[in-house]
Amino acid sequence: SLARQPRSSPTPSTGMPAAPDALAFPNEAGAVRLDRIEIENFKSYAGRQVVGPLMDMNAVVGPNGSGKSNLMDMIAFTVGLSSSDLRGKTLKDLVYRNSPDEDISERGASVSLVVTCDGAETRFTRSITPAGVGKYSVNGKTVSAQAYDEKLKTFGVLSKAHNGFLVFQGYVSELAQKSAKELSKLFEQISGSEELTEEYDALAAEKKRAEEEQIFNQQKKKGLAQERAIMKRQKEEAEAYQALLGRKRELQQLQYLQKLYGIEHEIVTLREQLGSEAAALDAESERHATAEATLRASEKERARLARRAVDLERQHASLLQKVEKQNPGAIKLREEIRHVDRRRATQAKSLDKVEEAHKAATKQQKGLEKQLADISDALARATAEQQEAESRGEVEMNKRQRDEYSRLKGEAGAKSAALHEQLSAMTRELRSDEPLLMQGRTKLDELAAPHTP
Repeated sequence: SLARQPRSSPTPSTGMPAAPDALAFPNEAGAVRLDRIEIENFKSYAGRQVVGPLMDMNAVVGPNGSGKSNLMDMIAFTVGLSSSDLRGKTLKDLVYRNSPDEDISERGASVSLVVTCDGAETRFTRSITPAGVGKYSVNGKTVSAQAYDEKLKTFGVLSKAHNGFLVFQGYVSELAQKSAKELSKLFEQISGSEELTEEYDALAAEKKRAEEEQIFNQQKKKGLAQERAIMKRQKEEAEAYQALLGRKRELQQLQYLQKLYGIEHEIVTLREQLGSEAAALDAESERHATAEATLRASEKERARLARRAVDLERQHASLLQKVEKQNPGAIKLREEIRHVDRRRATQAKSLDKVEEAHKAATKQQKGLEKQLADISDALARATAEQQEAESRGEVEMNKRQRDEYSRLKGEAGAKSAALHEQLSAMTRELRSDEPLLMQGRTKLDELAAPHTP
């Protein structure tokens, strides 16, 4: 893959063509060129040797074992590669020896790369002491490996990315077999971005944290917006609830006012009914008094008839005795007995009428008692509803309404008490009449028994 430039005559020391131009590397400060390579006792190069000056393109040709690969190793050794990368176990394995058994304990080695930048030369030298210790120097001044590497970087040479500009034997086939991840790592080494890995990772982590924080803030913002919408709906619902609650209070007030109006109207109606029932009770009382007077008259008549019956029994006994003595007197006695029987029948009819009047009065009394109980229940319900409404504070009456309510309630109570008293008196009277009726029935039966024809 190496191109050939027009060559000049070969140099006696290296057998390589001389070049008026050196290798150039782009750099911010200017064009950096590898001008020559100075070697001393490195691998197959014995003593001090100089390769160069170099052209832009150079080719190294020769038979196997002539040291072509060692030229690549020189450059690699100088830019900082380890002995293991240069086919050696230790640095002493890189020191020239004429034969495998030659003693090289007192021999060292060194390789210098001479580069030019804007006409100024810089010498990078890496050497191996006889003790096998590596040393680094820049322009003849010994420096540390890190300082040496940093100086190379200023010329655009990255020792860790040597594969980007040093292609060893078999490296192309090895490169073709690398995975995508390995190739990416190689590109990072060549470009120098590998050294920025820590910074990149730190920035990537910071970017990830920033993105997570942004996502969190967006979620938080979204959550706050949702909470705001929820709170807005809750506020609207609360306002609607308060409006409905106010409307409910108004409707309840109207409802209880309507109930009060109904109660007041019912009280007026009950007062009218109470007056009508009182009048009916008075009329019934009059009828009861009439029935009672009739009953008393009947009792008197029954007593008179009883006495008369006793007298007739006596007369009957006397007449029987006379009949035994004289038959004609029996006819007059039979006529008198018939007359007594007719009066007994009349008295029985009067007693039946009195009993019917008593039953009617009893039925009327029960009706009045039921009406009184209904009036009392209605008044009690109205009073309970009024007290419950006032206890909850849902309805408030003014003083005039309370006074009117108290007056109506007192009148209704007084009327109910009077009606109840009248009913109680009638009940007592009816109960007192029941023994008299029973007694009248008994005596009437006694009258009827002896005079049966």
